[in-house]
Amino acid sequence: MQPVVVYDGDCGICEASAGWILTHIPSVDVVSHLQYGLTHIGAVWFVTDDGRLEGAPAVSAILQLADSRVFRAIGFVIGLPGMNFVAGLVYALIARNRRHISRLLGMNACGLPPR
Repeated sequence: MQPVVVYDGDCGICEASAGWILTHIPSVDVVSHLQYGLTHIGAVWFVTDDGRLEGAPAVSAILQLADSRVFRAIGFVIGLPGMNFVAGLVYALIARNRRHISRLLGMNACGLPPR
């Protein structure tokens, strides 16, 4: 099975990230959670034959498949012990505020209700 990235299709940042993945990591399929009939996902999913990763571990694994050595190295580094903890905190902070960040960046605001 080709690896699949499942992203939040109601999120501007997530949509932009999905577009980046399509351009820079052709070895994966990229699918909105809406295409699977899901009402909400709290973090990006990376699904392979070995299982599913979510959030920062998913980002690390996805980046390690990039065409660019720089992005592969970034993916490797954020997956290292210690760095994966920091990456998880940063991911959680962005995910929690993605609606506001999307709006500030002029992207479609997330369809999530305000907190």
